[in-house]
Amino acid sequence: MKDIKAGKKIRIEDVKALLSRSVHIKDKNHVEEMVNRLISDGKDKLQVILDFDQTLTKQHVNGNRCLTSFGIFGECKQLPSSYKADSSALYRYYRALEIDPKLTREQKMEYMLEWYIKAQDLLRGYDFDCQEIHDVVAQTRVPLRDGSDMMLKALDEASIPVLVFSAGLGDIVSAILKYHGALRKNVQVISNFLNWEGSQLNGFKGNVIHAYNKNEHAIENSDYFQLVTNRPNVILMGDVVGDAGMAEGVHCPNAVLKIGFLYDKVDECLEEYLNHFDIVLVDDQTMNVMNALLQLIM
Repeated sequence: MKDIKAGKKIRIEDVKALLSRSVHIKDKNHVEEMVNRLISDGKDKLQVILDFDQTLTKQHVNGNRCLTSFGIFGECKQLPSSYKADSSALYRYYRALEIDPKLTREQKMEYMLEWYIKAQDLLRGYDFDCQEIHDVVAQTRVPLRDGSDMMLKALDEASIPVLVFSAGLGDIVSAILKYHGALRKNVQVISNFLNWEGSQLNGFKGNVIHAYNKNEHAIENSDYFQLVTNRPNVILMGDVVGDAGMAEGVHCPNAVLKIGFLYDKVDECLEEYLNHFDIVLVDDQTMNVMNALLQLIM
């Protein structure tokens, strides 16, 4: 890296992590502009917004798909075998629609709402002891991306707010973050949390959050964004194009750098991802790019 203290504008070729074969950028001038604005304004103007499943967590390990938060929940022994079968069937059907580049955003929103209503309906009427969530998380050991510990430690030490904005199951998301020592004081989780009636599950608390309505929930959860009104710069990371809208609740954004992780159907989906994210990382199971950017900003 060049010495940024000399006041020289950073270019993409100055950042080794951005020269990796996994990195795809459509508009290099825009990325350079955003990066230099983030550097110029510094850490005190920055906030970070992350998706969780397959963004903060790895998408696969040696080609074996990592479980999502809902998938981990399905490993709970208290749940009947029919729950896991039905939940897995919903995932296989609707996940293909979620990442289908031929479908419009409006079509995907309809499918996602349909999926989450069905997923919520599966979570009704079971007696459930929530302690098993922590046991299953410890057993499955879903990995965070390589370098996540370094990233989260740096963000915590710099008091940079982190919003984990997940369409997954919030109880599992929080448990995984705790398991990895990543639920730090600067981290807040907005997600689908389980609702109970007595000892029985009764769907989710509040309205469902899916990948294509996070922008609506960004506005609904204005309490968080009011806490960061003096932080108009955002680094955002997600793994589906719907995640690109997670920063829409930010008040008067100055610089928003969007990073997308792509693993499925790369040839079909890369163009669409490049139209929504500033930087697209193809089959990159690390936080190398993010850590390189944080080094520059801090």
